[in-house]
Amino acid sequence: MNRLNVVLIDDEPLCRQDLRDIFKAFPEVNLLGEASSLTEAKSLIEKLRPNLIFLDLSLGHENGFDILRSVSPSPLCIAVTADPSQGATGFEFDLVDYLVKPVDKTRLHQALERAARRISPNASGDAPSFLAEISHQKVLIEGADIQQIEAMGNYVILHSPKGKGTLRSTLLNILNAFPKNTFLQLSRSRWVARNQVSGWHRKTSKLFVTLRDKTELTASRRHSSSLVKAISPPPSDQKKRRN
Repeated sequence: MNRLNVVLIDDEPLCRQDLRDIFKAFPEVNLLGEASSLTEAKSLIEKLRPNLIFLDLSLGHENGFDILRSVSPSPLCIAVTADPSQGATGFEFDLVDYLVKPVDKTRLHQALERAARRISPNASGDAPSFLAEISHQKVLIEGADIQQIEAMGNYVILHSPKGKGTLRSTLLNILNAFPKNTFLQLSRSRWVARNQVSGWHRKTSKLFVTLRDKTELTASRRHSSSLVKAISPPPSDQKKRRN
């Protein structure tokens, strides 16, 4: 089973202890840290970048789901709660599994297997997924489907075949979730997926990048030189466009 780097989030120390004890039976679980509040959890997730969290959905007066809304990209999540009625809400966040306290060892094993399958490199493990809003609905956008990333104030717009997904995040946080050089910078606020670029051409001193779907994007003068180097040699149709 793949290594599972885990952060445990629960406001009850005894519940965290119970899970720590059960984790000892699963060597694939690498417990990176624990949090008892949303503030602590957000800080730990952004610092340690776990690929899986165990999340108590009732953290005192706080709603555990809020951490999945505030962190992007959010890690895979196994919900742990004493209230089974919250399961329906979990579908919105594409939870790996939903465990009811006290956690049964067999059910935990099943949940870990589900998480491992989703983290597997053969299942696009290098490409994260993002919960974004498209037409006022929460939609899961796979990282491998993102064509462009556009910054707009405190939000980021992810261009994908599903549409333009909006989520509250910084451009840097999104880019850091991917392997280096996955995206090419067109301007201060726009990046394009390298594997979506089919060619480029110049016109009246401006550089235009063509995507696979025939979309043409203008590159800023500042980033034109690095773009040309990154996608050289130039496409075969460049000479045709010059004529």
